[in-house]
Order: sequence, then structure tokens, then C-alpha cells
Amino acid sequence: MAALALFLNACKKDNTKIYESNVAYGKTVALGSGTAQSFVIKDANGNPQTIGFTFTEKALLNLPSTNTMTTIPAPANNGTLVDHMCVDFNAKGHEPAGIYNVPHFDLHFYMIPEAEQMAIVNGVEMENIPSSEYFPADYAPIPGGDPMMGKHWADLTSKEFTGHPFDRTFIYGSYNGKFIFHEAMVTLEFFKSKKNFTDLVKQQTKVQREGFYPKTYSVTYNAAKKVYTVTLDQLSLKHI
Repeated sequence: MAALALFLNACKKDNTKIYESNVAYGKTVALGSGTAQSFVIKDANGNPQTIGFTFTEKALLNLPSTNTMTTIPAPANNGTLVDHMCVDFNAKGHEPAGIYNVPHFDLHFYMIPEAEQMAIVNGVEMENIPSSEYFPADYAPIPGGDPMMGKHWADLTSKEFTGHPFDRTFIYGSYNGKFIFHEAMVTLEFFKSKKNFTDLVKQQTKVQREGFYPKTYSVTYNAAKKVYTVTLDQLSLKHI
């Protein structure tokens, strides 16, 4: 996390780029009334440690009354499984009713190309779930699925399922028998509180693809720069 702290402290106003040899960036894109930019932090051996994106505080202004999807390209040759990210704003939340039906952001980290993501439809492929040996601990699929996203998997021991209000949670996603994304789901209210957190990511016993997988995920806010950061952290190499 020291590298991430250095990253945040070096940000310029309304600009997420810094000039460190171990940090690579993706293209800056418009997000709401602000901007967003992806980045990856690597160690001295070139192995990825953290991947994520920043967005300016202005991105939370003038939010639409309907759902929106914004793609954030990942840095080229980032060394992770992440192909691109998507910020999906759910103006009224979504199912399950009484759990996630509050305004929130679905912050997807996709491990498939964008063209494949956009081709996802409801059908037999959506209901073709991965073999149980690949299930993350305590996770189960949510009924149904979302076109251009996939089937969402929730941690049934998360606080929103044990009598506490939802403010943040970590989601896995699958399609046609494969896990295809990681997702931080965070309420608009939590972002506006400008609190910071780092939570553990419950692990899969086995993975379907060799690569670097996160042990934690984080959301931070830099008051001086007015910049939020969403990251997958402590990336660790897993073999098939």
C-alpha cells in the first residue's frame, strides 16, 4: 500500500497521472462531469502489485436518473488478467430487492475483451455456471443475469445478507462456464462519505486461468486532490 500512497500524494489536481517508472497508465476517459484513468503498479521485477483506476470528484456530480455504463481501458501490457474496467451507475439499484436497490456503482474488472463482454446475452450461456471446484468461498450465483455483464455471484455471509445495510461488497461474475470479472460494488452514499477502506477478497480454491489475482480491494479518497481510487490489491500469481 506504500506505493499506492505515494501514487495518491503525487496526483495533480484533476489529473490522475504521475511520473513513476513502476506505474503505467491507461487512456483518460470522461466519467460523468469528471474524468477517470486506469493504472497498474508493478514491483522491481515487473510483476503487477495493484491495478485500478482513479476518478475525479466531479464524476459524482449531475448523475443521470437512468443507468449508465462507462468503459475504462486498462493499461496496455499491464501483466494482469484485467482487459478493461467498466463503471456502471445504477440510479435506483437492482435486485435482490431490499438488498441492492439503492443508488450504487458496479465497478467491474473484466478478464475478457470488451467485444466479448458486449456480446453477453441472457440464455443458456448465462445459466452455464462454472464447476463447483472453482467457486469462491461462501459465494453463490444470484438468479438471472445481466446482458453485457454476466451472472453475478454474492458472498452470502456479507453484512447485507445478515441484517445490515449494504454500503460496499465484492462480487464475482461468470458467463458460459467461466469466471470473467471481479467487481467492487459501492453505494453512492458511501462514496460521498469520503471514507477509505480495504477489505479482503475471498479466494477461489482453484482458478480457471493462470494469472495474478487480488487478495484485497480498496476504495480511497484524497481530499487534497479531490480524487477517488478503486483498486484490486496484493495481486498474487495463481497457477491452474
